[in-house]
Amino acid sequence: MATKSASAAKKAPAKSAAKTPVKAPAKVPARPPAKAAPKAAEKAAEKAAKDPLEKHRKRLLAKQEELLHDLSRNRQVTDESVDEQAQDMVDRATSAYTREFAFSLSESDRRTLLLIDQALLRLDQGTYGTCVHCQGHVQEKRLEAVPWARHCLECQELQDKGLL
Repeated sequence: MATKSASAAKKAPAKSAAKTPVKAPAKVPARPPAKAAPKAAEKAAEKAAKDPLEKHRKRLLAKQEELLHDLSRNRQVTDESVDEQAQDMVDRATSAYTREFAFSLSESDRRTLLLIDQALLRLDQGTYGTCVHCQGHVQEKRLEAVPWARHCLECQELQDKGLL
């Protein structure tokens, strides 16, 4: 009988050893991430669908920040160039030219900032990419080149000619 219990003891570990590979298949935990991958792909597809507008928003915000920095720098240049104590006529002329140049840059930057603000508003309203004059579609290449564009190419040509 001792042999039976010894053989039973030998058989018992053999059964548990046989069960171990069955209990721990390595592929079962790997399947849930596989299910998560389509969800990630769906999220990426949704993000890609929104991506063109977000891409334009990021470009507009970056340009806005750049222009605000330039305006700040121009103000500093203007403040530095205002030297009423300059006694030389050439120094005064140079100072006046520098101020005028900084003002002209500032005015152009201010106009562009206004257009950027309007473009960001159109993005928020859902009308970005639509011509403000004819309500037609603004070409994607145009928006890539000038993200704050208000008009399609045809209407922009009319505005440039003074017909709009």
